Amino acid sequence: MTRRRFLALMAGTTVAGGSLLAWGVEHHTRNFHTVEPGVLYRSGQMTRTGLKLVLGAYHIKTVVTLRTVRNPDRPFPDAWEADVCAARDARHMRIVPRSWSVDKKGELPAERVVKSFLDIVSDPANQPVLVHCFAGIHRTGTMCALFRMARQGWSADQAIAEMQSYGFKPGRSREEIERYLRNYHAENRPAA
Repeated sequence: MTRRRFLALMAGTTVAGGSLLAWGVEHHTRNFHTVEPGVLYRSGQMTRTGLKLVLGAYHIKTVVTLRTVRNPDRPFPDAWEADVCAARDARHMRIVPRSWSVDKKGELPAERVVKSFLDIVSDPANQPVLVHCFAGIHRTGTMCALFRMARQGWSADQAIAEMQSYGFKPGRSREEIERYLRNYHAENRPAA
């Protein structure tokens, strides 16, 4: 059976109201969504197959991971992505999440994350960009909200509503994030 014929057969096979092919792609591409076509895409942690599919289908040039480790002696859980990206001539960049609470110096460590992310996604040489964390909800949602506000002129209410539509729920750090978004002004972005 040819590949084309196999895919046609799979596309016609239904599983719980959808095609088996669609289920297979969705299974590998956790919470994948378009933020701005050709510029920014978002997801949770994908499988190796899912990442390969998305890199090819959307011509992703840069993958930004917001994942970290709790134990610094352990490897990053998505370290394998660097090899997948390298094999497809895509950049793999890690931005380690920082606290949304003001530190002893009166600084907000997360502002370094905001600046790094917006600098990466704003550079046309990096586009299209795929950003992800584990679930594709909180860390990813926050960066996408900031992109919406800084680059597309969305209000904090619009950006927060979109975050919530993707599963963002209140919690201690999430309340700090929401407060940051409500006070964020693109013209006052953190400086280098």
